[in-house]
Amino acid sequence: MSDKCTIELKDKAKERYEIKRSFNYGKELNVYKAYERNNTNIHYVIKSYKTKEGFERELQMLKELSGAKNITQMVDNYPEQSIIVCECALYDLETFLGHQDYIQRHEEKGNIIKDIVSGLLELQKHNIVHTELSPGNIMFFQENNGCVESWKLIDFDTACFASSYYAKIKMNYSAPEVIRAQEEGIEIKADFSMDMFSFGLVLYFIETGRHYWDGWDIENEEVKREIISGNKYSSLLQNIRDQNSCWIIKSLLVKDISHRMKLDRFMRTPYYTGESKSTNVKNFESDYEINEELFQLYQSKFTQLLKNIITK
Repeated sequence: MSDKCTIELKDKAKERYEIKRSFNYGKELNVYKAYERNNTNIHYVIKSYKTKEGFERELQMLKELSGAKNITQMVDNYPEQSIIVCECALYDLETFLGHQDYIQRHEEKGNIIKDIVSGLLELQKHNIVHTELSPGNIMFFQENNGCVESWKLIDFDTACFASSYYAKIKMNYSAPEVIRAQEEGIEIKADFSMDMFSFGLVLYFIETGRHYWDGWDIENEEVKREIISGNKYSSLLQNIRDQNSCWIIKSLLVKDISHRMKLDRFMRTPYYTGESKSTNVKNFESDYEINEELFQLYQSKFTQLLKNIITK
């Protein structure tokens, strides 16, 4: 075992697994890569929680999501050590897209988005809000000796059931209402719309290869005001080359929760289905009551229209 590891497996966990190396150290938990003693070719992730609450929360969520498609699966758990063992991924979405150019990203994006949507569907079916959806929490897995490949959602130590008063912040991927609640010190009920906003930011990352906002300047009061007001999310949509993609992402980043695009609506868009794009913008806008005059303006003055509509 590497001297970098700060955990010593005990009893049954020690009998079955051996830690190979540290993988990630966090505020709430540490993550290690391990292998099964009887089969060193099979790797696992061991998550060691610093609090019983964090362990019990993720344990509850992973039990609820057992067998769910495009959701990382729990293999073992050891309550006496606050340890959960999960299947091991190859890399996350952030790492993968960091090595892709525009053409490569767009060759891959269809399958990636479908897998993410499948995972979100499972969460909503089980009434669970992830609360920290981001490229780093979407990972690529190979199963059955590489015969099965898929992207899955991971990290459920901050997930919660919808309508419960809990919403963890992944600052640069959180919805404005979540950040505002933290700033004001108030409780906010978890809602599927929070994940949909984060999903919009993930799509922006897929389309551009860049984070919408890297989060480094969060202590800047002016930046905070821009985020909460929604202005932060209006200026960079021009970076998206495809107009249809831009409209979809814009509708996921709407500040008003009641008008933010829901998952079932997203799944009916040509952006997701891959249908002909010749009429998709007009059909999409009609669902959101954008009149013909604005549609014509959109065609001729795209950038100006974005500035007018995104800040509504």
